[in-house]
Amino acid sequence: MMGGGSGRKTGEKWLELDAVVIGIQKGHLRFELFVDPHLAFEYRRGESIPLEDILKSYEVYEDAKRGERATESLVKDAFGSDEIFEIAPEIIKQGEFRLTHEQREQLVEEKTETIIDNISKRAMNPQTGNPHPPDRIRQAMEEAKVRVDPFLSVDEQVPNVVKALRVIIPISFESVKLQITLPASYSGKGYNMVATAGVIKSQSWGQDGSWTGLVEIPAQKRQELYDELNKLTKGQIRIELVR
Repeated sequence: MMGGGSGRKTGEKWLELDAVVIGIQKGHLRFELFVDPHLAFEYRRGESIPLEDILKSYEVYEDAKRGERATESLVKDAFGSDEIFEIAPEIIKQGEFRLTHEQREQLVEEKTETIIDNISKRAMNPQTGNPHPPDRIRQAMEEAKVRVDPFLSVDEQVPNVVKALRVIIPISFESVKLQITLPASYSGKGYNMVATAGVIKSQSWGQDGSWTGLVEIPAQKRQELYDELNKLTKGQIRIELVR
């Protein structure tokens, strides 16, 4: 079914291998689209995302995985239009995802890794004052039988994950938020230091190449990050504690 390396051309758009199916029932007929699962889920939750980014194909199907397209007349009868960008919002917002087992496993694994990274950067063991290594957090999540939702955001899931982890390991979130501005000549290396130390909550790049970001880091890492950035930039840095 797939060809040409990364996908096949369909409906004037290359169908990528990570596409998933979302469909809606209209009477006895079903209409399906190939979409990016993460973007489609964010769109249906109210995020403003271009349909061009969400749709992996500009075709409407009766059975997407078999490549059986719906006729224009059937689509028009069901939706009042056969224009993909007019009917896609209804299907994406009200439809249901059809994931293969492999696709769901992949999405869950990706989200799990992101959650582990988020927690390991922000949390510490209050008994030692040291961060929990990612492998320890992963092991504790397995012991606590944490179920990760592949579509819910990390911020929505972390509180419940941490609640489950506290039964297994001592964990504390004594964190601080810092507003950091890096001059252009040090923005690349400095950004990597900041991203490694904590979780970047927001960021912007200046026209001169400078970088400004709000980062949340474990309280015990604050001085270490101060020292590393000041050494890198030779003191040409602005760091403010956000309360």
